Amino acid sequence: MAVSSEKYLTVLEEFERKIARYDDLVNTPMRSKLKPGGFAEHKDAQKHLEALQQSGRSLKIGVIGRVKAGKSSLINALLFDGKEVLPKAATPMTAALTSIRYAPKFTAEVHFFSSEDIRDLQIKAQEYKEEVAYLIEHYKKEYSERQKQNPMRSMPPLDENILHKKAIREVSENGALAAAADICLRMEASGVDVGELGEVRVLTGDSIEDLNSELTQYVGASGKFMPFTRELVLGLPLLSLQGIEVIDTPGVNDPVKSREQRTYERLKECNAAFLVSPAGQFLSQQDFELADRLSAREGTQEIYLVASQSDMQLHSNLRDEAKGDLHVALSKLHQILTKQAISALSGTENEVLSSITADISERLIVTSGICETLLQNDGIGDDGAEHAMKLLAENYRDYFSLPESKQACLKKLSARDRLQDAVEIVRAKKVHILEQQAQTYIDAQWQTLQQVRDDVLSVLSDLHNEVKNGDKATLEARIAHLNQVSSKAIVATNSEFINQAENIQLKLPSDLERTIQKAFDILDERSESAEGQETETYQVEKSGFLAWGARKLWGGGSEERTRSVATLNPLPIRRALEGLAKLMRSGMKDCANGSLIQWRRELVKGMTRQLRDTIGDDEVDIARLQEVCRSVVDKLVNFPDIDVPALPAELAKSSKLRGSSVREYQEAAQNYASRLEANGLAFIQSVRTSIDNIMKKNIGEELVADLIKEVKDLQEQVESKSLTLEKIKRMQAEMREL
Repeated sequence: MAVSSEKYLTVLEEFERKIARYDDLVNTPMRSKLKPGGFAEHKDAQKHLEALQQSGRSLKIGVIGRVKAGKSSLINALLFDGKEVLPKAATPMTAALTSIRYAPKFTAEVHFFSSEDIRDLQIKAQEYKEEVAYLIEHYKKEYSERQKQNPMRSMPPLDENILHKKAIREVSENGALAAAADICLRMEASGVDVGELGEVRVLTGDSIEDLNSELTQYVGASGKFMPFTRELVLGLPLLSLQGIEVIDTPGVNDPVKSREQRTYERLKECNAAFLVSPAGQFLSQQDFELADRLSAREGTQEIYLVASQSDMQLHSNLRDEAKGDLHVALSKLHQILTKQAISALSGTENEVLSSITADISERLIVTSGICETLLQNDGIGDDGAEHAMKLLAENYRDYFSLPESKQACLKKLSARDRLQDAVEIVRAKKVHILEQQAQTYIDAQWQTLQQVRDDVLSVLSDLHNEVKNGDKATLEARIAHLNQVSSKAIVATNSEFINQAENIQLKLPSDLERTIQKAFDILDERSESAEGQETETYQVEKSGFLAWGARKLWGGGSEERTRSVATLNPLPIRRALEGLAKLMRSGMKDCANGSLIQWRRELVKGMTRQLRDTIGDDEVDIARLQEVCRSVVDKLVNFPDIDVPALPAELAKSSKLRGSSVREYQEAAQNYASRLEANGLAFIQSVRTSIDNIMKKNIGEELVADLIKEVKDLQEQVESKSLTLEKIKRMQAEMREL
């Protein structure tokens, strides 16, 4: 029968109280039994179980999707029964990272860009300007060269405006640079003094409408502070938000590294993620780039694909195939999207998305946000909603002619219930998993507690015999003998300690360095195999008057050329870096701890041998001697923890990279690898320093002092034999009651 958390914590607390009450009976052998590996104290166990319980009450949901994919409609359906509560995102380039959670009042925390963020944006904006200027000059040079090559041919004059637009179009393919330039222009136009903004601003309101009116200045398309807003945390006193936090993420090509990193970290906290993709362009390359932020190794447990704007796909061919039957049309659309998803996911290297292929039908939710709008107010004042309703009524007249059937069909198309059910499924799974984790933890700790109690009873039994049979004169003679041979014993044990410390001082750092080198060899090998080249085609304008005329009249006058473009498959590098980080976090520590455990074992064995040779077997209790040695060694010999930086957001990619993105990824990977290597080498140096500091300690003196104290404590207990034996019996009885 499983033990409840209440019983486990009550018994553990009582056990600790009894140990504290009989503290004078706790000798070295008992002390060593009270701290087995992984045995938690009451305060730590209670904290751990409360954290699991709290985690079970809190559900974090990430929403991912490209611009205008229908993320706001999804969130409104999940949290607000379809009502349009959220403020609209500003622009594709400036949407802030938004978290929505429960709060007792209507509040909003607006987090602004730091001075470092703004400097990075300005650098990117300047790079954008330079790229545009370079391309314009490049086009002009090409024009001049064509003139020189064909001096007899008449050429039209250059149009600076056309050149500028062409350069902007080409440079804007680098979304991060274009976004940075856009934000910096808006910052300059705002007239805001950055120095007066601060880091965060808290807004309040009496209603969501009040709050939204204030937020317009911070996240609205023309808001004064919008260009400076990095993150928004909305707190709303709505029952639907209790126990839920929704994280609405910005799109790809975020020009702000700190926000990209923050987005990546927040998604790792999520229990579930909804990837929103329009049904008409389902699972595009951009969707996969967005999904690269998800990590299977840490964080996201449940993924759902949301095919949004599905009402737009129900007309024409699908309507004809379904013969006007809405339910058949929806079923066919679900089948089509399922096949598309299976096809798209089968070729992905994104382990998070590929993991849901087996049950894709259950993971795919087909929705229509516009139908939610129609449910709320019949789409009055919304041209898009009115048009959608007109098409549905024309193509599926039998389902939308009567108010009752119309409402039911709109609700089905909105898939609000299906979305909310998915959240509840995730919540139930999470609660079940956490309950299992808690019970497994309790069962393991309960078994350990029972074993510790039995070990304490065993030590008490030995102590009872020692006190009962103890002789004051014999113990006095043993103390005198220990004092007599203490100098010799200290020298012998210190010599053994130094010899072993010198061996590990030579061996362990070399083992750790080899571990790092092996990992970097794997990283280099995977990096080389990830690089490649592809040939791409591009259009160039032909020279001459005829070509100019063709461009003006029918868009011709150009020719197709090819060029080689560098490519990179980031997944092998990403996995190698994750493996390297894991090696630093646990592998190197395990290597050091393994050596430490072995060293402690050898030290106890070696120093016990030296003390037996020095003191003599007749004057020492071998078992007690080993316990004292073990206690001293465990207390003195330890290594530091290793600090490992988290994987940066710009490296959390799995889709193939091309062109300048290759160099940017390689530089980011090299920087991260260098940081890992530096931290690994710093850990090795700290191990060396720890060993140096340990070698300066007089372990022999502490060991002999502890041995003498053990005998003196026993002597005091023998002097008050009857009281001690009575106390031991009481402690034994109380321990058996647990």
